[in-house]
Amino acid sequence: MDLLQHLEELAVGVNRSEQEREPTADDLVRWNSLFGYSSSESLNIIASIRANINIHRLSDEHWDMIKALKESEGYDRESYEHQLQLWSTNPSRPSRLQVSSSTSSYIFKLEGPFADIESLQHLVGVSSAEARVGYGDDGRADFARVDGITKRVIEEWLESQSPPLTYRPTFIRLSQSPKDLSNVSSHPTIGIDSSLPQHRMRDLNQSFFPRQTEYPVWYFFYGTLTDPDTLQKCISISYLPNLIPASIKGGRLRSWRRKYNALIDGPADAEVDGYAYRVESSDHEDSLRFRETQAYEVVRCHISLNVEGVKEAIQGLTFRFRNPDELDVD
Repeated sequence: MDLLQHLEELAVGVNRSEQEREPTADDLVRWNSLFGYSSSESLNIIASIRANINIHRLSDEHWDMIKALKESEGYDRESYEHQLQLWSTNPSRPSRLQVSSSTSSYIFKLEGPFADIESLQHLVGVSSAEARVGYGDDGRADFARVDGITKRVIEEWLESQSPPLTYRPTFIRLSQSPKDLSNVSSHPTIGIDSSLPQHRMRDLNQSFFPRQTEYPVWYFFYGTLTDPDTLQKCISISYLPNLIPASIKGGRLRSWRRKYNALIDGPADAEVDGYAYRVESSDHEDSLRFRETQAYEVVRCHISLNVEGVKEAIQGLTFRFRNPDELDVD
């Protein structure tokens, strides 16, 4: 058995075992009290979290360090991980927030006790950090790109130190559309409730496309990115991009702030017209995600290309608006 197949079996096994563990009455009472959820909301959220192997988990070392304090506040490990997720999504509102598998992104300067990536991983037990190098008036500086959960873990570690450290961390928030494509289900897909069993992995030979790091990858555009000049400037290419007339189903367009198009989930037969473009690299995709900001998220979609009157079905990605409650009234 090769390594990839072994890892896939482990992932499916973890997912199945978590699904079989039902929330207890004590779990519901704890979550209702901590987050203000109803029992049905707590039940659904806990079940969703236990079924998602991609959710960030605290390291054993970090939990052991703060366990006594957090249990005295009413948390167990799972509920505190959820609290970290909520803080990373909206630090000003610690409860009753929309649950999302995606988190904020930050540039974190490596200095003080976190002089390099290895120190960061050793001290707070996180692995979801990417090294970056920058240059300024003071010369070279090393950074790590971290998500909102990792930011909160770093802050918790610093707060737990006795005596307190004089060091203060430097974080710069990046506003980038989240992208978190599951490899064990179709989540997230426009117009589909991918938490339902029929949209999850049925056997080890099943794959879901596009994959998280698959390039080139087709994108469906429906707003200002359908203009070739705008797209050319966004991804910094020397030629006009080849945009192909296309459509998707399962979504509908709304207005945001009276000037932006916002794609949200719609009926299965609802059709949205636009253009498709093949994004060649992660650098080009990053430029698109920064342009769309955290107001949108990357989701899967089924694209119907219209090439000189001939329809071709392909799998691709698009940007879905994340907060429908903020949309303009029709």
